[in-house]
Amino acid sequence: MAKGITPRTDSVRSPNALDATTGSPEAGPVPAGRRRQGGDLYRRMVARDFDANRSVTVLLVVLMMLSVLLAVASAGTLVRLTGAAGNLMTQADAPHVVQLHAGDYDQSAVDRWAGERPDVVAQQTMLMLGIDGANLFFDDVPQTTNIQQNALVVPNTERDLLLDLDNQPITDVAPGTIVLPVIYQVEAGLEVGGTVRITAEDGFEKEFTIAGFARDSIMNPAITSSKRLAVSAADLEEVRAHTGSVEHLISFWLADPDAQTGEFEKAYQDSDLPQAGQLVDSAAFRMFTMIGDGLVAAVVILVAVLLLGVGLLCLRFSFLTAAEQDYREIGVLKAIGVAPRDVKRIYLTKYALLAGLASVLGLLGGWALTPLLTRSITRYMGSAPSVGNWLIPILAALVVFAMLVLFVVVLLRRLDKVSAVTALSAGATGRQSSASRLRLHRSRMPVHLRLGIMDVVGRLTTYLLLFLVFVISTFIMIVPVNSATTANALEFINYMGTGAVDLRIDLRYTDDTSADQFARALDRLSADPDAATITPMVTTRNDTVDKDGNTISLYVENGDHALLPPLYAEGRAPTDSSEIALSLLALNQAGRQVGDTLPVEVGGQTRDLSIVGSYQDITNGGKTAKASLTTDADDVMWYMIGVELAPGADPTDKAAEYTDRLAPAKVADIEQWRIQTLGPIAGQIAITAGASAIVAVALAMLMTALFTRMLLARDAGPIAVQRAIGADDSGLRGQYLTRILLVLVGGVIVGTLAANTLGEGLFNLMFEAMFGGFETLGQGTSRIDFAVNPLLAYVALPAALIGAVAAAAVASSRSISATSISTLTTE
Repeated sequence: MAKGITPRTDSVRSPNALDATTGSPEAGPVPAGRRRQGGDLYRRMVARDFDANRSVTVLLVVLMMLSVLLAVASAGTLVRLTGAAGNLMTQADAPHVVQLHAGDYDQSAVDRWAGERPDVVAQQTMLMLGIDGANLFFDDVPQTTNIQQNALVVPNTERDLLLDLDNQPITDVAPGTIVLPVIYQVEAGLEVGGTVRITAEDGFEKEFTIAGFARDSIMNPAITSSKRLAVSAADLEEVRAHTGSVEHLISFWLADPDAQTGEFEKAYQDSDLPQAGQLVDSAAFRMFTMIGDGLVAAVVILVAVLLLGVGLLCLRFSFLTAAEQDYREIGVLKAIGVAPRDVKRIYLTKYALLAGLASVLGLLGGWALTPLLTRSITRYMGSAPSVGNWLIPILAALVVFAMLVLFVVVLLRRLDKVSAVTALSAGATGRQSSASRLRLHRSRMPVHLRLGIMDVVGRLTTYLLLFLVFVISTFIMIVPVNSATTANALEFINYMGTGAVDLRIDLRYTDDTSADQFARALDRLSADPDAATITPMVTTRNDTVDKDGNTISLYVENGDHALLPPLYAEGRAPTDSSEIALSLLALNQAGRQVGDTLPVEVGGQTRDLSIVGSYQDITNGGKTAKASLTTDADDVMWYMIGVELAPGADPTDKAAEYTDRLAPAKVADIEQWRIQTLGPIAGQIAITAGASAIVAVALAMLMTALFTRMLLARDAGPIAVQRAIGADDSGLRGQYLTRILLVLVGGVIVGTLAANTLGEGLFNLMFEAMFGGFETLGQGTSRIDFAVNPLLAYVALPAALIGAVAAAAVASSRSISATSISTLTTE
C-alpha cells in the first residue's frame, strides 16, 4: 500500500444497501419509514395532479369518451344494420334467386326444371300487375314523376312474405284496401287512411284506402326500381281487366345458397325458361338493403378511428407533461427505494381510472346515440333484438379501453430512463426547450406576436401534436361534407352509367309490342322542336365469362355512345360493333383491363370484342357494359332514351307532357331521376356529414383547451417572469393565441389537401365495399371524383374551425392572470 493513503472502510457498501446513484435497491427490504414516506409522496403526486389539473383531466376524459362513444355507436349501428337486414330476410323467407319476367310463360316448364334439380328446395311465382304512373294517384297526386315501377300483388302466404311495421307477415288484405311499401310512408309522408286511386283509359276508376305499410325483403330501398303494392285477389283481378301490364316474379330457394347460387344462375340462363327481365340473387338484395345505412356506418367508423388516434396523441402529451412536472418527485421515489414498477403504477392507475371512466361514459353515450343513427334502419327494416346489440358495443368499448391502457404501458417505459441523481439535480423539469434561432431585436413585428412565432419555431416537436389534431379535425370535417356534396351533386349522374341529359325515358320490354312503342316514342320526340338531341339506347343481356371462366350475364347498353357519354375512368366510348366498354365492377369481375378482349355472345355466336374504355356505374348492381351490338328481341331487357332539350324548354314541364304522350314509358327529368334513385342515401350521408363537422369542431376546441392548459402549466415559470417585468395579460394571451392559430393554419392546409386526396380514396373504398364486397377493396372498382363546394369546404368550414379554436384558446388562457412569482415560490 502506498505511503500516506489510509483505506476508508465506511465507503464499502453492503450488498443490501440502496444504490443512491441509480436510485434502485440492489437487494434487501426498504425501511418502514421510507415505505411510508414513498406512500405519502405517491398519494401527494396523484392528489396534486388531479387538484392542479382538473380542467385538463376533464378535457382528457371527454376526448377519450368521444372516442369510445363513436366506436360504440358505429359498432352498434353495424350490428343492428346486419341484424335487421338478416332478420328481415329471414322473417320474410326471402328468395335466393329471382327472375323477373315480362310476358307469357309456361309455369309447368318451370316446375319440371326446378323439380329435377336437387339444389332447389322450393319454387314460387308471383303475378305482378304494373300500373303506369299516369294512372296511379296517391292522395289524388298523380305518380307521373315517380320513377318506381309500382305493381299490384296479392301477398304470398308461405314464402317471400311482405311484413308489416311489426315485422309480422301480411298474408291477407281486405277488399277495397291497399298496403303500400314503407318507402312511401317515410319519403312521401303517406298515412294510414289515405287514398290510392287507379284509373284506366276506358273510364275505369278504383279507389283504395291505405290500410298499412309493408317492408319488402327484396324491394325495400329506393335504389331498387320496383315496388310491390299489396291488394286482395278480387281487387287485383278487377283492376287487371281494365289496365296494367302483367309481369311474373319467379323465385327459387336453394339448399345451400352461398355455395350453389353461381352454378344455379348459370344453369338457369342456359335453359329455355323465361328470362325477359333481370335475374337477381340474395347477395344483391342484401347489398341494396344495406348500402345507405352501411355508408353512414362507414363514415362514423372513419370518424371514430381518427378520433381514437387523436385520443392516443392527447394521452401521450398529457402523460409526458405530467411526468415532466413530476420529474423531481420521480427522482425522490427512486432515491428512497421505491421499485420502478411501483413508480409506473402511479401513472398506470391514474390513466387507467381516467380511461375506465371515459369508457363507461362513452358506452352510455354510444348506446344513447345508436338509436338516432339507426332510425332509418328501424323504419325500413325494423329491429332485431339480440344479445349482440348490447354485447358488441360493450366489446367495442373494452377494445378502446384496452388500447388506451396498453398505450400508457408503452409510454411508461420512458420512466426506466429516469435516474434519481439526474432527476434531483434537474429540478422540476427534466428538459429545457430548445432555443430558437429567431431574434426579438430588429423586428417590426409586435413583441408578443414575435414571441409566439419564436416559441412555435423553437418547440416544433411540442406543437406537432396540436398540428396533427388540426389536420385530423379538418379531415373529419371536410371528407364527409365533400362526400355529401358529391352524392347530392347533379354531376353525380355521370357515375350512374349515363351522361348528363335533361330527360330520361325508360321503357321495359314486355312483349313484341314494346319495340313498336319504342319506335313510336322516337317518332314523337323527333317531331318535337324542343327535343334538341335524342339518344336512343337498347339494353340487352349477353353472356360472357368472368375471371374464373364461369359464364355470367352482362347488361349491355347499345347505341351511339358518342351522343350520351358517361365520364370514362379510362379509355373511350365504343364506336362500332367490334368494341365494348365495361363498368369498373364488370371489368374487375371479368379480370381484364382496357385494351384486352372479352368474349361476348351476340346473336347465338361468341365474338371477341375489344375493351376500349371503363366507366363508373352504381346502377344494376354496378356490372354493365356499353356497345353497339345487334339487338334481337329475345335479348332485349329495356329501352332508354336520353333527351337534351332546346334552350328555354323546362325539363319538368316537358317530362309531364311526355308522360302523357309516351305512356307506358317512364319519363323523368334527370335531376328527379337521380334524387329518387339516390336521394335517400345522399340524405343520410348529408346528415352524417353535418354531425361529423360538429364533432370535428368540438374535437378541435377540446384539444385546443387541453393543449393550452398543459402549455400554460409547462410555461408557468416564463409567464411569471414576463408578468413580473411588466408584460400585460392580454399580450401574453396574444402569444398563445398566435401559437395556436399559426399551427391551426398549417393544419387546415394539410388537412384540406389530405381530404381531397386520401379522403377521396377512402370514399371510393366505401363504395367498393358496398357494391362489390370486401373482395373488391383496392381493386379500383370505384373512381368517383369529389364534387367540392369551394365556398363550403374552403371558406365556411375552415372559418368555423378557426373561430371555434380561437375562442377555446382565449378561454383557456385566462389562468395566465393567476400566475405569479410568489405563487411559484409557494408551490
